[in-house]
Amino acid sequence: MAATSQTGGHRPATNKGQRVSEPLAIITNRFSTRNLRGDDWIEPLVRDEKNVGHFLVEDVGAIPEVLRKCADMGAETIVVNGGDGTADLVFAGLINHEPYATPPALALLPAGKTNMTTAGWSLSGTPEVSLRHLLKFRQTGPLAHYAVERPVLGLHREGAREPLYGAFFGAAEVVDGILFCRRHIYPLKMPNALSHTAAISLLLWRSMLSRRDNKSIEVFAEDHPVEHGSFFAVVVTALDQLLLGIRPEPDESSKDPLTYLSLRTGPYPTLRAVGSLASRRVGPGPGRTVRTANRVKLKFTGAYTLDGELFEAKDNETLILDGEKRLRFIRLPQGPEA
Repeated sequence: MAATSQTGGHRPATNKGQRVSEPLAIITNRFSTRNLRGDDWIEPLVRDEKNVGHFLVEDVGAIPEVLRKCADMGAETIVVNGGDGTADLVFAGLINHEPYATPPALALLPAGKTNMTTAGWSLSGTPEVSLRHLLKFRQTGPLAHYAVERPVLGLHREGAREPLYGAFFGAAEVVDGILFCRRHIYPLKMPNALSHTAAISLLLWRSMLSRRDNKSIEVFAEDHPVEHGSFFAVVVTALDQLLLGIRPEPDESSKDPLTYLSLRTGPYPTLRAVGSLASRRVGPGPGRTVRTANRVKLKFTGAYTLDGELFEAKDNETLILDGEKRLRFIRLPQGPEA
């Protein structure tokens, strides 16, 4: 079955004078990294909660249908129990299919491998701790009080395909490194922070030794040429910080929703970047561009990633990235540590 609805106490409070809990929906991607272990920890946690619907998704193609069910039950907040890729599908379902007149607030549980979007915009700790923390705050009043509006990254491709939505876009040689890490580092099952440190170190080492004539990428911001050539990494993001707390820091002060960052291959640009990465702050420098933008256009052939999911640009395809759409995310006061 593509998606099943399991409800934990899906009933209103009836005692006179008792506050009626706002409807809450939980979408669980059965096959996200941390959900693969198969532990049924959510149902016992929400069994005595009122007005909660839990939707267990086994086919991510069912997410638009599940979102319509969330709208039908009047859920004002949707908890996404999955990784960054699952969150992206929920973003796209809300924006492209519009099951809500006004989109609900989203609470993202860190149930994937990287959880970069979750760390930047929503909840922290283990999924169990995060959900317990959320339910505790739900008892005190509307969760919308803790919602922060954020621009999401829209990825528009050639043809009639629906736009994709997420928070982090990456292209160039770094994508080959991501594939290597998935195949050889992540299967070692090290803690996430150690895996990410090892992966970034390996990618930088590859950049230093790179002598390949990589395929060229043309970059435009607001339709004006920015740069072109071969790169180790090209990044467009709506996040304030990336893995390991690394913060892109453009020179200019701007309210533009997106940050564009590029790094050329070779030892000199890489060595200069290492110092910035050690301080967790990356600004412009030799062989490195960091700037803000409303809209970025890329023309290239090759693989790219949106929050860890991999796609292919063919025949010098044009991709347009913007930050025009906005969604609200639950960001709670600091809770107990995982």
